[in-house]
Amino acid sequence: MLLSLAGFTGMALLVRHLGAERGVSAWWALFFRAAAGMAVVWAVFAPGGRVSFRRALRGRLLVTRGVLGALGTAAYYVTLPVLGAGKATLIGNTWAVWAALFAAFMLGEKLAVRKLAGIVLAVAGVALLTGLQGGDLSRVGGYDAIALAGAFAAAFVVVVIRQLTLTETSGTIFASQCIYAGALALPFLFSLPLPGGLDILLLTAAALLAALGQLAMTEGFRYLPVSTGGAFQILLPLVLTVAGVLFFDETFTLTQAAGAACILSGCHLTVAERKS
Repeated sequence: MLLSLAGFTGMALLVRHLGAERGVSAWWALFFRAAAGMAVVWAVFAPGGRVSFRRALRGRLLVTRGVLGALGTAAYYVTLPVLGAGKATLIGNTWAVWAALFAAFMLGEKLAVRKLAGIVLAVAGVALLTGLQGGDLSRVGGYDAIALAGAFAAAFVVVVIRQLTLTETSGTIFASQCIYAGALALPFLFSLPLPGGLDILLLTAAALLAALGQLAMTEGFRYLPVSTGGAFQILLPLVLTVAGVLFFDETFTLTQAAGAACILSGCHLTVAERKS
């Protein structure tokens, strides 16, 4: 899970830089992520027969994982350059809260009062961060809504991965996302300019870091419950928020800062294990 944290942090900062500073479309980043991921699958898992591309394409749960994973990743990549690394990741990583809620109903994992309180606190944080605290939906921007939809998709994916690790290899699970992410991005590329040489290098680096993060997270969830695994990911929005302020001059109002604190606290309450 710590390797996953490092991989996703590096990936997010590069995608943020490519989109906001170099004008590279998020669809190129998504396509490179899918292509690099497939290369990793071929190099690491295929030689030992630890991947089944046929099941990745046709298995019901694997298709669900692939399609929703592609949509969730696309939502994150599209919102990173616009909302900033901090805000996009704060909203996107509320998946840890929604995953605990989904896991309670789908997997029978315990949902204590403390976790419910964390969910309420995180929801309040999202409202403050997006300007929804007054109940006026028109104040929520379109990219805020996309980021939140992506968080819901990611939460469902985490629960599905938890089920898939009982029967499938990490290679097959990861291949499903790569296949459908590439299929989602491909139609958009025909109307986009080709990236330059440096952009290609940065896109490749971001894609490889994403592959590291995804595979490490999948392996982590093989041995950890959804709630415990999610606890490791709580550090991601905190690290990226600080990095966004330091490297990209991202700013937060006092209300948004309060919302960010509520999201982090709520996620921690939801996923942290009670000490005996």
